[in-house]
Amino acid sequence: MFEQFRRVANFYFLIIFLVQLIIDTPTSPITSGLPLFFVIIVTAIKQGYEDWLRHKADNAVNQCPVHVVQHGKVVRKQSRKLMVGDVVFMKEDETFPCDLILLSSSRDDGMCYVTTASLDGESSHK
Repeated sequence: MFEQFRRVANFYFLIIFLVQLIIDTPTSPITSGLPLFFVIIVTAIKQGYEDWLRHKADNAVNQCPVHVVQHGKVVRKQSRKLMVGDVVFMKEDETFPCDLILLSSSRDDGMCYVTTASLDGESSHK
């Protein structure tokens, strides 16, 4: 609710609605309260749907397999089972769903390029 009333228009209509409730005005409080509540409900439904889609996408990504070095052997496990401190073995053009620290690169110049399209929607190499 705090996020909804940070918007100036929603906060304005809330103040008008409260003034109409407290003070006897010629117009009904419903005339300002109904549009405000409609906008808040529609926005809440939209944000809830977007959160659900993001949750589904996160679950799909968290199911993908990754290669983890354990006891000197490369073991395959789901990315959702990664723990802090796991050493993950990544190959070129693989997708990884979590924050990693690059320890080493197989390139001669030691460079590593990462596409951050799933983070910010921008598909540029960094």
